[in-house]
Amino acid sequence: MNSAPSPKPPGHRYAPPFEWRFLGPRFWPIWGGFALVWCLALWPARWREGLAGWIGRQIYRRNSKRRTITLTNLAWCFPELPAAEHERLARRYFRYLALAMLDVGLFWWGSEARFRRHIVLQDDGPLAASLAAGRRVIIVTCHTPGLDRGGVALSADYPFETFVNEARNPLLEWMSARRRVRFEGLVFPRSGGLRPVIKGLRQGYALYILTDEDLGPQSAEFAPFFGIPRATLTTPSRLARLADADVFTCFTWYDDSQHRYVVQLFSQVEGFPSGDEVADATRLNGLLEQMIRQHPEQYMWSLRLFQTMQDGSPPPYRMKGKPGSGPRPRPTLDQ
Repeated sequence: MNSAPSPKPPGHRYAPPFEWRFLGPRFWPIWGGFALVWCLALWPARWREGLAGWIGRQIYRRNSKRRTITLTNLAWCFPELPAAEHERLARRYFRYLALAMLDVGLFWWGSEARFRRHIVLQDDGPLAASLAAGRRVIIVTCHTPGLDRGGVALSADYPFETFVNEARNPLLEWMSARRRVRFEGLVFPRSGGLRPVIKGLRQGYALYILTDEDLGPQSAEFAPFFGIPRATLTTPSRLARLADADVFTCFTWYDDSQHRYVVQLFSQVEGFPSGDEVADATRLNGLLEQMIRQHPEQYMWSLRLFQTMQDGSPPPYRMKGKPGSGPRPRPTLDQ
């Protein structure tokens, strides 16, 4: 349980308001979806796992866009594996993706006791010690199907804050913003900039941050990721320097044998930041790669990981308005 002091919340909380129009017919399908995931939360874990297997197979078969992106990423990141193994990993990935969708109700509305039975924090002693000592803390993680589960679990035991991408549907945004902070967590939209996050860090909130999304060359450096130059965010390096923060890494994965999620914390990244943003980005990418290789089927391969190419060439995924985009051979660091 949390041994860190409880800080006072920053003056600004992200809390989109409820709007009466949410009760109109346009939003009834969304309310129906909420009811469905609430009901699924009552199912035994094995039932949800079985349904996730079926849904995952349908996603793989029917969603050619995401299937192609996933297989391209796997071929680029694991060139030593045969195509059949890339396909096997892709199928397993979509099963975990489906399971995470089916588990939303459990983590949004399940009782705290039931919530804690289905997720566990592993090796979080050093994190607790840093917070208890009054240190500022940044937790660097990567996209997995269970990413949000990990964030909610951390917020149940520790003062916690994170960035979120705002949902396009306002009702979904209102509900997800509320449920992500069902404990003591804080969420801030990316559009709000770094100021509220830095304020939270200085008031004792641990920042949960992602660095593995390709958001373009702005605020990024090209650093190797599975041996491929990738536009990598330097935000953790800059924030760690500004806040004088301890930096940890984290990976959330699903343990089929225990039928629960595991939020695995790793040792503090010593000597970070180094003063060299490229070296820092390279180091974090290497640590993330080590975590992903432990559970390669549970990384979010359906993201466009390499849409910004170092040489300015089109991405390896077919994209509208990008002439020349599409499948091509894997590049190397010296290209």
